[in-house]
Amino acid sequence: MKSSSHGLDSLFCPQSIAVVGASADPEKMGFRVMRNLVEGGFRGPLYPVNPKGGEVLGRVCVPSVRRLPKGVDLAILVIPRSGMLSALRECIDADVRSAVALTSGFREVGEEGDRVQEEMEALLKRTPFRLLGPNCAGFLNNLQDVYASIEIRPPKGNLSLISQSGSLMSAFASNMGARGLGVAKSVSMGNKVDVTEADLLEYLGEDEETHLIACYLEDLREGKRFLSIAREVSKKKPIVVLKAGRTPEGKKATFSHTGALAGEDRVIDGALRQVGIFRAETLDEFYDLSYGLSLSKPLFGNHIGILSDAGGPGVIATDAAVGYGFRILPPSQENQEELRRFLPPFSSVANPIDMTFTRDVSWYARALGLLSKEPWHGFLVIIPSHFTVRNELAETLIDASRHIAQPLFVSWLSPWEIPETMRQLTQNKVPVYTTPERAIHVMAKLASYGRWLSNQERL
Repeated sequence: MKSSSHGLDSLFCPQSIAVVGASADPEKMGFRVMRNLVEGGFRGPLYPVNPKGGEVLGRVCVPSVRRLPKGVDLAILVIPRSGMLSALRECIDADVRSAVALTSGFREVGEEGDRVQEEMEALLKRTPFRLLGPNCAGFLNNLQDVYASIEIRPPKGNLSLISQSGSLMSAFASNMGARGLGVAKSVSMGNKVDVTEADLLEYLGEDEETHLIACYLEDLREGKRFLSIAREVSKKKPIVVLKAGRTPEGKKATFSHTGALAGEDRVIDGALRQVGIFRAETLDEFYDLSYGLSLSKPLFGNHIGILSDAGGPGVIATDAAVGYGFRILPPSQENQEELRRFLPPFSSVANPIDMTFTRDVSWYARALGLLSKEPWHGFLVIIPSHFTVRNELAETLIDASRHIAQPLFVSWLSPWEIPETMRQLTQNKVPVYTTPERAIHVMAKLASYGRWLSNQERL
């Protein structure tokens, strides 16, 4: 284990990059890496390295790492396993500061791969040089246009992902992008020969561009250090973890994937909770939590208001809320009377507030304005369907969210009609879900986060 994560500046923010194993063949990974860096907008010197010479995307190949200028920040290694150790030694001798090894075929495949990986570990312990991987999909520093990955590139944003799976980089990016969110940094760890989840959590915890850290983990290589760092990071920004390998069969699968040995799940679950980490049980929950927690503030209490223009969804939301420990209290008599002044006589002004079906979007604004004076800690607005006024309604909710102190969530029950509306709300920091239960679940997590933060202040 190395003393600090801060050798990672040269990894995430390189001023110069060499691609070792670059190729002019569009079918080869060495070409894809070069193409992604060029088309991704990397602005520094970019050196393709190939002993056969030639050019890649208009850049003349350097014949070997030894012929590179001294002090290149980052080398991306796209070479067979048999050449990995010699390439790493050459990088160290050439004062290259960090590297990413995309190559697979190490501990995850058996005895020979394990032997090479152990030699890599021994070599790297003697030097400040940092290595990401092997058996990984690279990384993305989106806001700095360093697209050093073979996975898809998402829109720019403020979520960051640490993943032990390359494919989940693309899946996470696609899911967040569909909802209207972007990614700041995304990194695939692979076999974690050198750079671990603890290093990355520490780095991203200090990264001002990252507002939430999502992690897909199959094991914890530096468990105690990871948890110690997480406790401090959680005081500043949310951490969401999907930890796989719960079952004996799942643990076996993690070993064949990255050579990881997963620990006792119950112990890990309790430890994550103690340091303020949100553990997702499923991939759907991982996406929902990462999305909602990145947009909303913690809830420092358990009283919420539910506003709907239909009775049934309000009842469903109330059941879900009570199941999570929320209190659904009625508004004050004064506010109930004010609500009755503009709502139909057959509406309900208790909590949940049922306005009955309306196309008058001003009712939402007036109701939220009144209810924001209640000693409640958050609001859920449920919208069954508003085909003709959805844009006006979205603008009304966005404006209301800016004038009330409490977090505002939306459950829009007709998902096929709202892709653009969902992105519109999201980009204005109003989380929207397609069922009340999903929204309430995330609100409950925010309430638990509020309790955890309050407890930390008392320690």
